[in-house]
Amino acid sequence: MFYSNPTRPNTARTSVVDIPSKPVEAQLNECDDRFCDTFEQAAVGIKHLSTDGKIIRVNPKFCDIVGYSRDQVLTRTWQDLTHPDDWASDRAIMELLLAGTLESHCQQKRYRHQNGSIVWVQITISVVRSPQGNPKYFLHVIQDMSACQAAESALQRSEARLREKAHQEALLNRLSTQIRNSLDLDTILKTTVLEIRQLLRIDRCQFIRYHAEQVPAYWEVVTEDRESSLPDLTGCYWADTNQVLTQQLYHLNMMRIDTVETVSDSLLQEFMRSLDYQSLLLIPLQTPSGITGVISCSHTQETRPWIDSEVELLEGVISQLLMAIQQAELYAASCRATEHARKQAAQLSKALHDLQRTQSQLIQSEKMSSLGQLVAGIAHEINNPVNFIYGNLIYAQEYYQDLIALVQLYRTAYPNPPAILKERIDSIDLDFILTDFAKLQYSMKVGAERIREIVQSLRTFSRLDESGRKIVDIHSGIESALMILQYRLKEKPGSAGICVIKDYGDLPPIDCWPGQLNQVFMNILTNAIDAIEEKASHYSSPTEAEFLDGMGLFSPTITIRTGISQTDSVKSPMADDVAEENSKGERDDSEPDTPYVFIRITDNGIGMSPQTKKRLFDPFFTTKPVGLGTGLGLAVSYQIVVEKHGGKLWCNSTLEQGSELVVEIPIQQPQNKR
Repeated sequence: MFYSNPTRPNTARTSVVDIPSKPVEAQLNECDDRFCDTFEQAAVGIKHLSTDGKIIRVNPKFCDIVGYSRDQVLTRTWQDLTHPDDWASDRAIMELLLAGTLESHCQQKRYRHQNGSIVWVQITISVVRSPQGNPKYFLHVIQDMSACQAAESALQRSEARLREKAHQEALLNRLSTQIRNSLDLDTILKTTVLEIRQLLRIDRCQFIRYHAEQVPAYWEVVTEDRESSLPDLTGCYWADTNQVLTQQLYHLNMMRIDTVETVSDSLLQEFMRSLDYQSLLLIPLQTPSGITGVISCSHTQETRPWIDSEVELLEGVISQLLMAIQQAELYAASCRATEHARKQAAQLSKALHDLQRTQSQLIQSEKMSSLGQLVAGIAHEINNPVNFIYGNLIYAQEYYQDLIALVQLYRTAYPNPPAILKERIDSIDLDFILTDFAKLQYSMKVGAERIREIVQSLRTFSRLDESGRKIVDIHSGIESALMILQYRLKEKPGSAGICVIKDYGDLPPIDCWPGQLNQVFMNILTNAIDAIEEKASHYSSPTEAEFLDGMGLFSPTITIRTGISQTDSVKSPMADDVAEENSKGERDDSEPDTPYVFIRITDNGIGMSPQTKKRLFDPFFTTKPVGLGTGLGLAVSYQIVVEKHGGKLWCNSTLEQGSELVVEIPIQQPQNKR
């Protein structure tokens, strides 16, 4: 509301007005009465202020606005009722009004209420002047804005709360995302304390776990995030040092301490002071699996009051944390179940492998036992008649010599025999018989000796009389295997023979199980012969192999080398061409020096691929057609060499170039080994 300022005093005189019917004095009195009634009953505050700042007149509404009585107001200046921050602006406006620069001015300002509160008003100020234009007093018309201001403040507070709520929701969503990005419990807890400390701008945030299942119970600071200048407090602390604190948290009661000075419990206060805590907020939680934990927020440098919105935010964070912990526990349980299943599968696989190995051992042992008994029986049965024949050949030779001497004596005494004798001598060709019978007798002797050698080889191979641990010449076992396989090594119609090159070293007697080692040699030599025959079968005609053999391109050969291993194992002749050694029998040069003997059996047969090498010693693995191989020979050989003798067995091979099987066994076995 603006009030005009009469700056032209002549205007009132020159105005044309009706001549009132009443006397002038009566009219003036009536106007004064109406003015007084209006002034006193106005719905807005009205104040008259002298030009020197004294309050001249006020109406009741103004008194209501400032909370003073009329008498109290009239004893005060405008500065007494005005907020100090508004003095300068009020003084400047009044100077402008007095100077005539402004006719009136409307503004919002603050009054000080009697009770000390601030009252916001909207005030319109003008200057009342005399008919001559001189300022008489200031006229203030005051509208109480407290209700509007309160509503506006409430609206602002509401908007602030909504913004804060939205901000908290955004923070909570971000924290939830950060916390639940991992299924690892340690990562979840570390992320939680880091994010909470950064969010609240506090000195330290911890996750503490209560171990009630232990005796005595204790608290464990699992992880924390802190200012770099503060000491590390992770570790374990006995729960009985502060029973009040433990009971409160164990029963999931939150502890909210704005300042250590207000703590009534002396033990708790001493505990906080020992850690330099000025403010402390402890929010307990319990996971679905029954784990009790605490989120600890503390401030060290100064007191840090905890506001409700922060506590609400932390409670929301803890809700998300509980879900994340539950997921992590479920994931950990599934991982444990998976690991348990994997271990069970590994145990079953090992049991199956052991069963297969045991089965192969039983099969091979039974096979070799039966074969050994058969060979020993045949050798024994052949040995008796051979010994009889071989022994009688000596007497037959003596008798032959005596009879030849007698015939020669007859021919000397009777140079001209009767016709009937001469005819008989000519018909049987006596001279040829006398010459050829000696050759026949020699051949019979050689054949008998050969049979005796074969029988001796059979007995050496079967070793029924040496089934236990013996000290033997290992070369005799190799020779016995070669003797038995002689029929496969010699030349046959349509195929060339296999040349066996022996490069034997000077070996001492070996402490071993000779019967089992002979079985190893037999298996390796048999596989070498099979590989050579398979390579030879690839040629289009039997003569092609002979032709290539003549050109030096293919000569079926098996080389057997023996010796004592040096510090670095003896290099294979094929070392530059072969693939990497089979992992199951690989020689480890990092092992301490041990006196070993090596037996290298090399062939120039078909060779094998890396895939075949990897499974070479697996039970029941074979590359031969059904019915021609069991897949047990090398598997059993590996067990005999590695497990029985504590040696090594590995293979070097290149496809289409040949293979080399290397056996290494210690010269001396441990005394307690059976």
